[in-house]
Amino acid sequence: MIPIPEIDLEGVEPSLEAAMELFPPTDIGPLWLKDEDGNWLLPERTLGWEVAGWCAEWLQMPDGSPWLFTNEQLRLVLWYFAVSEDGEFVYRQAVYQALKGAGKDPFAAVLCIVHLIGPCLFSHWDENGDPVAMDDQSAWVQIAAVAKGQTKNTMKLIPSLLPERTRRAFGGVDVQKEVVYAYGGTRFLEVISSASRTLEGNRPTFLICNETQHWISSQGGVDLYETATYNVLKTPTGRFFCITNAYEPGEDSVAQRIREEQEKVWAGTSEDSGWLYCSREAHPASPLTKEWAPFILELIRGDAVWLNIKNIVKSMADGTYGANRIRRMFYNQITAASDSLIGPSEWDGALAEGRLYGDKRDLSPGDEITLGFDGGKTDDATALVATRISDKTIIPLAVWQRPEGAAGDGWHINEAEVDSEVHLAFATYKVRAFYADVALWESYIANWSEAYREILLIKASPQSATGFDMRGNQQKIARGVEAFIQAVIDKRVKHNGHKLLRTHVLNAKRRRNRFGLTFAKENAESPRKVDGLAAALLSVMAMNDLIESGKQPARQYSRRLVQS
Repeated sequence: MIPIPEIDLEGVEPSLEAAMELFPPTDIGPLWLKDEDGNWLLPERTLGWEVAGWCAEWLQMPDGSPWLFTNEQLRLVLWYFAVSEDGEFVYRQAVYQALKGAGKDPFAAVLCIVHLIGPCLFSHWDENGDPVAMDDQSAWVQIAAVAKGQTKNTMKLIPSLLPERTRRAFGGVDVQKEVVYAYGGTRFLEVISSASRTLEGNRPTFLICNETQHWISSQGGVDLYETATYNVLKTPTGRFFCITNAYEPGEDSVAQRIREEQEKVWAGTSEDSGWLYCSREAHPASPLTKEWAPFILELIRGDAVWLNIKNIVKSMADGTYGANRIRRMFYNQITAASDSLIGPSEWDGALAEGRLYGDKRDLSPGDEITLGFDGGKTDDATALVATRISDKTIIPLAVWQRPEGAAGDGWHINEAEVDSEVHLAFATYKVRAFYADVALWESYIANWSEAYREILLIKASPQSATGFDMRGNQQKIARGVEAFIQAVIDKRVKHNGHKLLRTHVLNAKRRRNRFGLTFAKENAESPRKVDGLAAALLSVMAMNDLIESGKQPARQYSRRLVQS
């Protein structure tokens, strides 16, 4: 779980002002920027004003009145349709992350109609130097989700947005259950899902990625994202827009992948690839109590005044919802599941300082290390992880995992490659201890033990210099897990930001044996691997045992010829 900072609330009367002072929300993206005078900062050049005017003229609200964006939605439109001085879109892809019920689906539906029949492309500059928009005569709009049922919230809104006069004016718009035609079928809007078999080769002009927090590999979400977004970006003016709730870390959803890549951009470790990312998230220490929740929710909902705060507070009090799920749904916070072994804030807080590669290049030849190994054959991953003794930094040397999709059919670990990586580690670094889980790899581990027993300072077990039976050492594993978690929280053990290791760590769920805390996958059939964590744990346990032993490598003396 995320660590909650200590804030003394004794004697503080809950109020909106107090909530804003003590628990200011985290605002991400230009949507929330203000100038020195306190006015909203808006793009210098945008087609958004023309889009908003067109929507007010041709679309309608549920009560039949002209469509009007809220102030927050309008700013989002202005930024999404911002153009450069060359008339190119500043952003080709965007994410709008907001709490449940904030109006993401109606907003997405309006964007779909705009890209189908409205002014969505740059045309020219007017006499005042302002950009002028035009419609897209080859419009091909898609609404995507891992299951078609998830597109219903967006698709069912389209008929009510289009009054009859608009349908007539724009080529006889024909609204059906899963497709909308315009201009005699020369333009259309369709629903696609991960089950769609005709995605390859499509050239859509605009794409809505709906509820990307649910787009996970096991449901085909990652493949859908890669295929659908590649298709739309092949079109010179093609763009896509993702709507999402706060995701659950460790699921490796598309929402998580996008956010983590953007965090690298914000940290200055990756180049900006042109994303517009907008989210308002509750302060990490925001209370879930009935006294404070109404004011926190008022801060987070922004212009979504249709949300009934009293009903949400009642839902939050329902004991069937876990606290972290409530934070994700209503506070728009990215938090770990309640049974997660380690939360994202805890793990990310232990990132080593300095510019890192996030792979084994963060180790230097000759570094003193301990090794941990956990191996699979087909379904489970295999990992070889080092911990540098000098600064207690975890650095994976290699993680092998079955590829997603068709590439993973019939996949089997290359045992010779794993064996070579182990020998390369001994040849490159000064390996002082090596704990390798014996399951499925007994013969290789026996060979490693025989080859390196003379240079390892401690033995993994009385029977082997490298073989460690995780199943047969439950008491030691329980102690090791508890020590590992605390060391990560206290930042006494750090890591180099290896992406796949992070996923494995956040996948791990808390379990207990008769000796204490341990971990496992969420279930035996889960595709969410934890083997990298197991290898990291073993490398840290090896390091701790080595330190406790007090053993040091024998000093090496060089002989010199002395001339008389």
